[in-house]
Amino acid sequence: MTVNPEFSRVASIDEREVFRDERFLAALRGLAGRQQRSYADVEKDARHCLEELAVRPADRYLGWVAALARFMYTRSFEPRFDVNTEALQQLKELSRTHPMVFLWSHKSHLDGFVFTRALYDAGFRPQPLIFAGINMNFAGFGPLARHSGAIFLRRGFKDDEVYKLVLKYFIDYLASRRIPLSWSIEGTRSRTGKLLRPKLGLIRWVMEAYKRASIEDALFVPVAISFDQIPEMDDYIAMQHGVPKRKESLKWFIDYIAGMKSKYGKVYVRFAEPIALSEEVPAAGVVADGTHVQKLAFEICSRIERSIPITLTDLVTLALLAANGRALDAGQIWRQASEIAGLIERWQLPKADNLQLGGVEDLQQTLRTLSETGLLQCFSDGAAPVYVITPGRQLAAAYYRNTIVHYFLEGALAEVALAASVSGGAKDVFEEELMRLRDLLKFEFSFKTKDEFLENALGYLDERYRHWRDCPGILPEGALPLFGQSILRSFIEAYWILAGMLVRRGWRPVTADEETALIDGALALGKEMLLRKEISTEAALSRPLFASAMRLARHRRLLDAGDQDIRKRREAFASDVQRTLAAINMLQDIYDRALKGFPLPVVRDSRSIA
Repeated sequence: MTVNPEFSRVASIDEREVFRDERFLAALRGLAGRQQRSYADVEKDARHCLEELAVRPADRYLGWVAALARFMYTRSFEPRFDVNTEALQQLKELSRTHPMVFLWSHKSHLDGFVFTRALYDAGFRPQPLIFAGINMNFAGFGPLARHSGAIFLRRGFKDDEVYKLVLKYFIDYLASRRIPLSWSIEGTRSRTGKLLRPKLGLIRWVMEAYKRASIEDALFVPVAISFDQIPEMDDYIAMQHGVPKRKESLKWFIDYIAGMKSKYGKVYVRFAEPIALSEEVPAAGVVADGTHVQKLAFEICSRIERSIPITLTDLVTLALLAANGRALDAGQIWRQASEIAGLIERWQLPKADNLQLGGVEDLQQTLRTLSETGLLQCFSDGAAPVYVITPGRQLAAAYYRNTIVHYFLEGALAEVALAASVSGGAKDVFEEELMRLRDLLKFEFSFKTKDEFLENALGYLDERYRHWRDCPGILPEGALPLFGQSILRSFIEAYWILAGMLVRRGWRPVTADEETALIDGALALGKEMLLRKEISTEAALSRPLFASAMRLARHRRLLDAGDQDIRKRREAFASDVQRTLAAINMLQDIYDRALKGFPLPVVRDSRSIA
């Protein structure tokens, strides 16, 4: 796109104007009095904080960062982003009259570069400023990023009243200038592929700044950034196993770029429908007394999730994880992927261009690519080539599955609830099981309202298992489970490991200081259980999954509650998880028998996994 040279790509900013704001100076004097410090001392601290936040963007620096972004991502990805261009052009028009805040998903270190380059290529003016973690302000990159529009924030500053005051008024200054802003709504990269719960702090600060400036026409724009494959996958697997994150530095940055050698496919950027600051947003996924900030943040996350295009890599990992370590040939993978692709078409879910499933031969190219990057192993010396997730790479496969899990979550829980309710034989038992599962996983996923969740779950069963209501609690003969064991096994097996540890502790509490050690112990125990085949997927051995299980345990008063019933609650929790895992194993039995070519039986009993 041709850019008019009369207009700069960047906003004109002078952070020193904050010190010309009488309200700020008065607040600074008040803070000095409360802290019983001299005003000169507090002012010195404030000027240091403001200098730390300072950003002086210039066109030439922005151009250099845009060039660096292209150099980085084209080493492993196709040169052209897959962008919903029409939506971006509409946002360009709206930006002439509305201040904008872009909030994007965070899967990779490339995200900020991809976002910057996508808007740069579209000629967006002025380029949004990006709030970034101060860990990226290292020598050799920090100054360049700062002069291209990066505002580096401290990771923690809740006890630094001077910094908080300066940041508040700096954001007020940016808001009053109606300068577009952007940052990752998750606050950090997702190591599991799932969208993390939103960080509310910066959203609250910006919303309050707009209100103080009487700006009601601001627009919050959800942005989904995703990839066919992720360059940092080896690091993510290591971190889920407890290896500390590498510290950012110039050497780390050069190594990161140099390490991008494999061909990983496409980068996808989707700009979702913006949300007006004055708009009343729904409360799905938010606690009953949720604030406007919470509602807005969860609606942004919901729109990001609904914008993520489903790729062929996602479908392949979904199919192979359903097999739970069993190798499949291309025809078996294609048949399962085709069934899911049919649902995607009927439900009108967003999809990548490469999801046009032709014949088995078309799928084999993707399987070869995933084998070349190490995600899959191909064994071709037998009767037919077969594919299996490479040992040690199940967490990587789970990552890609997790990027699209929200689209099929109700179906997965419905299948497991159906298997778990075999002994009841009534619809109300099924619905009871479904809500039990929803409650069990409420710290793992953001669910829709109960009525919508139930409607979607029942709708999936009616579509997939047409006669299930005739015999509630039994998967009808001939129906192959699509999602239950594929999506939920790793989560439930992680919960099962932690539940067993809590039961063995008896009544003994788990203090806050012991929680990290308990997660370390869960990782070690999980490795032993995997070797003993007491669990079946290495994707369960994940610190983030154990952390979610700990949140649930804390919520259910299973950690440090000082009463005599804690042992009974822990045993009830273990029973709850065991019931769920038995249902998943039942689905697995049905799936495995179908792969062997046997007729699908009517399963009426669940096996113990104790």
